[in-house]
Amino acid sequence: MRILFVIGNLGDYHVPRYEALVRLASSRGDDVSLVEVFGKSGVYEFPQDRREKFFSDRPAHTVTLLADAGEADGHSLKVSLRLCAVVRKFKPDVVVTLGYSTSYSICLCLLKMALQRFSLIYMSDSKADDGRRNTVKEMLKRQLVSRFDGALVAGEKHRAYARSLGIPMERSRVGFDVIDVEYFARMSRAASANADEVRARHQLPQRYVLCVSRFVERKNVDLVIEAYAKSGLDVADVSLVLVGQGPDEQKVLEQIRRLGLESRVVILSSVANQEMPGLYACAEFVVLASQFDQWGLCINEAFAAGKPAIVTRTCGVADELVLDDINGFVVEPGDVATLTHRIRLLGSDTALRKRFAHNAVSLIRNWTPLLFAENLIDLAESLTGTAGRTRDVR
Repeated sequence: MRILFVIGNLGDYHVPRYEALVRLASSRGDDVSLVEVFGKSGVYEFPQDRREKFFSDRPAHTVTLLADAGEADGHSLKVSLRLCAVVRKFKPDVVVTLGYSTSYSICLCLLKMALQRFSLIYMSDSKADDGRRNTVKEMLKRQLVSRFDGALVAGEKHRAYARSLGIPMERSRVGFDVIDVEYFARMSRAASANADEVRARHQLPQRYVLCVSRFVERKNVDLVIEAYAKSGLDVADVSLVLVGQGPDEQKVLEQIRRLGLESRVVILSSVANQEMPGLYACAEFVVLASQFDQWGLCINEAFAAGKPAIVTRTCGVADELVLDDINGFVVEPGDVATLTHRIRLLGSDTALRKRFAHNAVSLIRNWTPLLFAENLIDLAESLTGTAGRTRDVR
């Protein structure tokens, strides 16, 4: 089987997923090639160390179509022409692409409809409750998505949404939003062994609750600050560390001043990926209180570092990774009273944190790049009719 993997930009999170796919495919005699459309990321401003290392090793069967451009720069026609040339040259049995509405995914969909020579899989973590849905827009989206053959999505809620857009359950799999758990756990253990150094490097308090989130309205960072202030943890010498930046940063700063929390709330605007394990390792637990979040990879990272989490029900990780009262708490978005109670409880009960942390580590072991690779290949085989060895599909 010949698999063509097409992605806008191969950022740090995508590298271990792609590498796992290549390893598994190679062990089975399958061929995988990578098309990176843009050499510049439109999402991350800090250095992408894993991406840099990946390309410095000069990987085989890899091409970047526009090395000096990002997706926001346009170039749709140029991308389409070059992508068509790659597809015609590689002659894939299966094409895997990121998303269904990017310019390059739409191009691949049209090419697939014209040639009828390959199966087309999209990767996504969209779900039904990601904000308000427009009926007309959803209808048009359904017309597009139903032209794809399959979907690799984040979790079961995402499979249900894919089904509503025309992808039957038998043509979807989970495992898109995974991280390199082994790497993250190893780095976190190393950081724990040098906790004082980590705290000094980032000017971290001795004990703190961690929130990793962009400063935008739907992330509800203001509610995290409000709930923390009401929890009383500041009196118990437990601080709040916010990692993020965004258009609402000034509002966040004003709220901290208004509540008199300047000495208790630390803001780190930008932290490189390789530094993040240390921040999780030194934290008590993590909070993600978004109005909605398609997934929440910071929770994967927290669990890999052995830390429990509090999330809102409309985060993709809720009931997929975060199981209420088992490895963390799930609360309703906007429910400050319950969020306050859960922060107070988890911040003051050491035995509860340890129990939740143990369960978090046990669960996250299954959500690895190998899951991504196995379920993607299984889906590809089911679409192409290729015989494969039996495996447990989630």
